[in-house]
Amino acid sequence: MAALLLALLISQTKKKTLTFEDVIRQAETLSKEPYNDVPEVSSKVLRSLNYDQYRDIRWKDEHTLWRRQGLPFQAKFFFTGHLHSKPVTLFQVNREAPGQLRFAPEFFDFGKNQIKESEIMKGGYSGFRLHYPIKRPDYLDEFVVFLGASYFRSAGKDQIYGLSARALAIGTLKKEEFPRFTTFWLVEPQPGATDMKVYALLDGKSVSGAYEFRIFPGDTTRMEIRAVLFPRRDIADLGLAPLTSMFWFGENTSNTFGDYRPEVHDSDGLQMEMENGEWVWRPLSWSRQLQVSVFDNENPRGFGLMQRDRDFNHYQDMEARYQMRPSAWVQPSGKWGKGKIHLVQLPTKNEFMDNVVAYWQPDGGGRKGQRFEIAYTVSWFGENSAIPPLGRCLFTRIDYQDASYYRMFVLDFGGGELSKLPADAQVTAETWIGASGGIRDVQVQKNNYSDSWRVTFLASSDQLTKPVEIRCLLAVDGKPVTETWTYTWIN
Repeated sequence: MAALLLALLISQTKKKTLTFEDVIRQAETLSKEPYNDVPEVSSKVLRSLNYDQYRDIRWKDEHTLWRRQGLPFQAKFFFTGHLHSKPVTLFQVNREAPGQLRFAPEFFDFGKNQIKESEIMKGGYSGFRLHYPIKRPDYLDEFVVFLGASYFRSAGKDQIYGLSARALAIGTLKKEEFPRFTTFWLVEPQPGATDMKVYALLDGKSVSGAYEFRIFPGDTTRMEIRAVLFPRRDIADLGLAPLTSMFWFGENTSNTFGDYRPEVHDSDGLQMEMENGEWVWRPLSWSRQLQVSVFDNENPRGFGLMQRDRDFNHYQDMEARYQMRPSAWVQPSGKWGKGKIHLVQLPTKNEFMDNVVAYWQPDGGGRKGQRFEIAYTVSWFGENSAIPPLGRCLFTRIDYQDASYYRMFVLDFGGGELSKLPADAQVTAETWIGASGGIRDVQVQKNNYSDSWRVTFLASSDQLTKPVEIRCLLAVDGKPVTETWTYTWIN
């Protein structure tokens, strides 16, 4: 790996510019070599830093990239240590020639940490963050972070970081691999630019690849992503455009585990738009066991992990501010073919574990020696009435006090055409349950307190040891006016 990067440095000094095609060639060359993982920094002191100690190491603003030029996009960098002890190589690409960004310990303020200079000198860069004036022209807001393996996080206006995205998910249900972005190229923006371009080289045991990010910050921060992958082996369990989040408990959970807060989650559901135009909503849920939901589809129009609930009173957390966490929506560019959207939910005992993963798995996966390309857009936002454009399920509540063989479900739907309908409108609930279950006592009525429509029904099952799938949507004259709510009842 070191020899390859040295060759890259030499080649870059001879070029006046660098393009994404150059990064693709580097990824292809890398895929033909044996995989060598990037080692952690040699300093045990840096590797042993705890969370608070690591957070106390801060970049000095006067060294911010492109600050002297007064460019609209500027970059700051993270030090190696704690969970981020593997360094990355960083370049800036300007109109003269690409050049590696120099690392110097004096670029950082180490706060209260008492670390010897000899240990600091063993450090390096572990990632970076970008800033742009989103809220007002005289202040540069942080809006995206690339830090750790192939993870990145972003947010739009008036949001704070929550869920993450990453380049790939491999072996999520088995022995998971985490390929890494080892090298980044930050393309210097023009004065007055409204978007920023970043190239990244990915490497892992099973695959190498090149990524291009074109990032548009704003009320909604949009990332146009292109990836070219070169598998080192056949990868059947290849997950594309993965999103990772946290769900501990919400209004559909039987208890709050002794916590004073009513809900704790970065995301509360998986949204999908299928090729046939159907919008599907799967609320996230807590369980004592692993939950895996698979949605077969061909050429999906989009999927994402949403944070719909924006009411502070439903969280009561003045520090975490879960009501301000963004949603992330993945929209394919072109047709992705046949495959499956996977939703994986792991049991958790606290809010400090990202226990939710959603991704697209193409039929056939990735093949050794074959070039694999994919393009998509990830949008990070708060409220967005266009996703979905129909009425949506606002709340999912479950009565857990009844007998174990049946449950009462209470669903509130709102938005779209629903708010315009009078209370005597002929709104019907179309329900479905798996072969082992039954649904009865379905009722639909307008909730004048919230200008929404409430559906209640009893679901029963004669196979209590197996999960039961349930679906529901609202229709008027046989035409759907809401998304399809779908849920896995686990007893």
